Amino acid sequence: MIKEQEKSIIDRLLRERGIVGEEEKLKFFSPSLDDLTPLEEYNGLAEVRDRIALALKHKQKIVIYGDYDCDGLCAAAILYEYLTQAGADCSYYIPDRHTEGYGLNFNALTDIAEEQFPDLIISVDCGITSAEEVRFAQEDLGIDMVITDHHEPGAEIPDCPVFDPKLSDRGRDICGAGVALRIVEALDKGAMERFLDIAALATVADVVPLTGDNRVIASLGIALLNKRRRKGLNILMDSCLKGPVTARDIAFKLGPRINATGRVETAYETVSLFYEKDVFLLETLVRKINECNERRKEFTRDLTQACVEKLQGQDISNKSILVLYDPYWDDGVLGITASRLTELYNRPVILITDSGDEAKGSGRSVEGVDILDCVRSCASYLERFGGHKRACGITIKKSLVKEFEFVLNASCKRKYPNFKPHFTMAEGMEIALPCSAEFARELARFEPCGEGNPRPVFTSQIGRGAFSRMGGGAHIKESVSEECELVQFFAGEKLQWYNCSAVKKLAFHIDYSVFNNRERASLNVMESYPVQAPPGQLLLASYLAMSAGGEEQPLLQMDRIGGEELEGLKGDGVCLLIASKEGAERAERVSEGFISAFGRPYTPCPYDTILYAPARGADLAGYKHIVFAEKPLSDGVAGGLNIGKGSKLYYMGDYPAGLKGCAPTYEELAETYKAVRGALRIKTGVGEAALFNAAGKALGWEKFLCCIFTFVDLGIIIYSNGGFSLPDEVHKRDLSSSKLYRRIKEEYDG
Repeated sequence: MIKEQEKSIIDRLLRERGIVGEEEKLKFFSPSLDDLTPLEEYNGLAEVRDRIALALKHKQKIVIYGDYDCDGLCAAAILYEYLTQAGADCSYYIPDRHTEGYGLNFNALTDIAEEQFPDLIISVDCGITSAEEVRFAQEDLGIDMVITDHHEPGAEIPDCPVFDPKLSDRGRDICGAGVALRIVEALDKGAMERFLDIAALATVADVVPLTGDNRVIASLGIALLNKRRRKGLNILMDSCLKGPVTARDIAFKLGPRINATGRVETAYETVSLFYEKDVFLLETLVRKINECNERRKEFTRDLTQACVEKLQGQDISNKSILVLYDPYWDDGVLGITASRLTELYNRPVILITDSGDEAKGSGRSVEGVDILDCVRSCASYLERFGGHKRACGITIKKSLVKEFEFVLNASCKRKYPNFKPHFTMAEGMEIALPCSAEFARELARFEPCGEGNPRPVFTSQIGRGAFSRMGGGAHIKESVSEECELVQFFAGEKLQWYNCSAVKKLAFHIDYSVFNNRERASLNVMESYPVQAPPGQLLLASYLAMSAGGEEQPLLQMDRIGGEELEGLKGDGVCLLIASKEGAERAERVSEGFISAFGRPYTPCPYDTILYAPARGADLAGYKHIVFAEKPLSDGVAGGLNIGKGSKLYYMGDYPAGLKGCAPTYEELAETYKAVRGALRIKTGVGEAALFNAAGKALGWEKFLCCIFTFVDLGIIIYSNGGFSLPDEVHKRDLSSSKLYRRIKEEYDG
């Protein structure tokens, strides 16, 4: 039964979305096509309907001019399938992102005229700012034009039938496929419902607000998707999904795949995914789509890393918008990479690369900054631009990029004087654990969630956990009660911390699931924040791990620093590393103004951070000042810490006292290795505590840690993601070759 606290949270979530009366609740939880904006309230729709109906009546040749992203492809598919089924002589044209760019262009219109001889061209998801191109098509080529779009109009509206919801008072936020859907409705109301699945896919993928008309389209369309009426979509869904399709599946799996073909190749063939019936052709197409998606992910990873490296060492504290330019970047992944960077740096980002004689860019924004409004104020520097509040595209002369960056930032500061990029912990409603499965079921009624209707975020504090590994050790979970579980993916290295007594704050979403006829609330942890420092025993493992294994990375001169000097560095990008009990006590005295993290920083942006138990592979390259609370055991930090060449390095205190007298003898190392090897043959991927219980109790915790990380340093056991395993092949190593062991002997037994 739902608890009183949970009921009040449901009521609060409804109020936050402006849902107060019973009638509004009914519309929100049970959307209906009757709730859509009446067609007669859309300016221009009647003229568009009439011109298309005329083309159908007189069997005129129609070409649909689309776009290469998911929304444009879906919009083209909706109109193409409807018109061909209605008997039209119809084809479609999808421009090449790499050679033609977005929207109507003169060359494409000329080619269409010469090769297809159309009577009518209908744009979908583009064209509202293409007054010159429309004039060229109608006056020079003799082709009638109809513009259907959902982007912001420019100063001049094309002189032809135009349907863009932005020119109306209601229903303004539907995407390009939503526009195509309403056109079908205007032509044949009974046919419209067949295309809700395609429109829902585009609505979620194009990140338009999932409120009003979009909530109706997404809700009913996702239900239709799950009836699996389209062979192509079924094959694509089977290739990447398990279970019913959700809005999150569209946003993170289906949408990116459909977008991928236009990003790395051409997207023309992808339109057939929605209407083709031949299974062999569809399976071939889906393989291509998935291959393009893998390439897209690789390109995005590489470009994201290149941008992060370009920003390292730069002072970005005074930049409200980041503008980065490189002539050799792949223009197909600029937008998606910009989106990643906005999350990492908490501010709008525009990425620009060469495109022939000009340069073109793609931008993404954050909540509270209308990036199109900022770009519009710099129109004199641009050849072309377009988009909406959260995304934009620009074309600019290469010589003006630097000047554009300066003017754009000045404009943003003038328009949004209170906007300051800063890291914020995930904020949500505080809730006591466990929560009920019925509460999770009620929350599921808020779906589909996304832009404008975000998934509710909850927070709770926990002490000692009872988490265990899953998924080969990469993920962790804990059963809080029979009907409530906590899960965090890719958090294997946090297992020991979650299971220690220190208080942590968790931020999570709540999902509803049914397994073996049992309802369950699954709490998916987004992030965790230290409220208290981890115990010294856990920190000590990190201290040894930093100096174990791999080639040593020489450090610059490391100066000693005191608390007062550290105060003077604050605000300039400081990362304070804590790996001992004494270090945690030092951090407590200087912690004001720092954010706290465990294992890895939350972002490469150098916000002052206290990092407890630095994980192997932690990326610290963006920080100007790296302060070790205790002096490292090695002259270089092996453990995979990524430290920038320009970072200044300091230490606050001497070596941790906890290792004094803990240097193991040769005999102790030999016996421990036998025991550890035996334990890891039984179970691999276990952490320090589990391995200690199985093979190290006789030595004591500190000495056992010295043993196992000496083994890591010698390469005879592997340490990854917070767990230990055996290598495929072990080569005999002399103990003296362990630099870590030599330093332990020198510093503590010397």
